[in-house]
Amino acid sequence: LYLTFNAPHTPYQAPQDYLDQYKNIADPSRRAYAASITAMDDQIGRVVDALAKKGLRNNTLIVFQSDNGGPRDARMTGEGDVKVVPCDNGPYRDGKGTVYEGGTRVCALVNWPGHVKAGVVDGMLHVVDMYPTLAKLAGASTAKCKPLDGVDAWSTISTGAPSPRTELVYNVEVFRAGIRQGDWKLVWHAPLPARIELFNIA
Repeated sequence: LYLTFNAPHTPYQAPQDYLDQYKNIADPSRRAYAASITAMDDQIGRVVDALAKKGLRNNTLIVFQSDNGGPRDARMTGEGDVKVVPCDNGPYRDGKGTVYEGGTRVCALVNWPGHVKAGVVDGMLHVVDMYPTLAKLAGASTAKCKPLDGVDAWSTISTGAPSPRTELVYNVEVFRAGIRQGDWKLVWHAPLPARIELFNIA
């Protein structure tokens, strides 16, 4: 099952009963953002409950992840009337539409009773690793595939073992690019004035 939610995304909105749960948040965009996350969480709960009722919960791997960090610039929201961007990427710089950590380092979780050790995984992973990882778990061969950019990261995800990945290509396009090798990250901006930035992520 592949299930995608629009929330939390522009337009920032949620059913009234969810908005009412966040009356203490003064900004309407931030209130709707929080409410839409709670609404999404409830819907995910319905899926988990349905799996349990069908006796499939212990035989089901659940993967939850975002596609990008929250926008920090109103131009990245897709809406012209956003006054306050409600997203918060914590300590990470910038957000959606950039190759900085706030735009590329996203929340994710994996849950599978009896198969995934509870804890935090801090190893380097990329969304392209999901295909070879899930294919191997399902017993599917990737031998006839074109060369894959992803690696099997199941031991990292399930037990917190060191990641098999040592590099990341964040993005390469006409206007910007970002690559990482170990703790070093190179960011390139083409629009004038062009600039190259080198960071030690650690």
